[in-house]
Amino acid sequence: AGAVVIVSESNGTATPSFDSMDEFDTATVAVDTEAELYRNEPPLKDHAPEGYSMNNRVQTLRELKMCEASKGGPKGRALKCEKDPSCIECVPKKFLERAQSAIDAFKDETLRKERRKKIREWFPDTTTIILIATDRHFVKYLLNFVCTSKYRNFNVASKLLVVATDIETYNIAVSKNLKVAKPSFYNLTMPLQSAFLDTMVAVTAAAAEITQMGYNVCIQDADVTWFRNPLWLFAQPSLASVDLMFQLAPRWDAQGVANTGFILARATERTKTFLSSLLHISSLYYWARDDQVIWNSLLRHWTFSQLHWQTLPRRLKIAGANGGGRYMDLHTGNGFDGTARWIDNKTVIVHTVAGDSKVFTS
Repeated sequence: AGAVVIVSESNGTATPSFDSMDEFDTATVAVDTEAELYRNEPPLKDHAPEGYSMNNRVQTLRELKMCEASKGGPKGRALKCEKDPSCIECVPKKFLERAQSAIDAFKDETLRKERRKKIREWFPDTTTIILIATDRHFVKYLLNFVCTSKYRNFNVASKLLVVATDIETYNIAVSKNLKVAKPSFYNLTMPLQSAFLDTMVAVTAAAAEITQMGYNVCIQDADVTWFRNPLWLFAQPSLASVDLMFQLAPRWDAQGVANTGFILARATERTKTFLSSLLHISSLYYWARDDQVIWNSLLRHWTFSQLHWQTLPRRLKIAGANGGGRYMDLHTGNGFDGTARWIDNKTVIVHTVAGDSKVFTS
């Protein structure tokens, strides 16, 4: 009595190996019925913190009290503000204003209608959108991703949405016939506060919007290369209740093990609430000088304890569809951890980590 059994519907056949992008979209995909369990859940009483059950309500920087919630976590790069548990008093005004500009654009009804009209026109039949935000410094890696994927017969261009943070990048993407959101969609104006961090704020806003529209989203950095199609994970019945899947960050210097260079986000109610809340605290990206620290800090926040997330295997083979695989970060500066030698026919993606020499993986 009192037990809840969750059943993911399946046709009972073996999980397919999706070598083509079109096969993925036409396959039977497991239904995430568990999202319904949280849709109208009442707030917990007694000593449970207010908002514990999420209730599908977006949380703000003031409500989340990130600097207070971060206490007791990893010490490296922890969020600290002695003056204010919400961090607001410690975050420079220019950072708060820059993030608020993107939040305002996200909420603006006119811009929202324009963005969503374009997205629906671009992606009328797909269930998953690949999302990359980039600036003129990294656009060459975006083009490398598109080119190498085409070489491997992955039709990523049909599913790819590029968010350009400057007009130069926008024009390059348009010239390559890519689907690209212009900088004004999320109030990205020159000069950028930080090319990298403005890009991360923009991709957070776009991911929040895309999931709200009902699409699953594969969020990745421009310097990621696919060796095999990773989108089969969305259709794996055993992962039907997982909201977010991350590449593994094998170090403990960013408040957690989620690597934001590659993320698979399922369009559940929990994911939508998380991503929208993340956008509302994105001023912390600038303050921490990193987005990954903030992602991991929010993943550990008690408000999102009902969020289901996991990391993807970095090296070890796993059983299951597509024969398992590796979701690797490739250090190329001096080969100090030897990851390049791990690349083999089980490799799914490779991410050339910032701070090391970038490579064009072909």
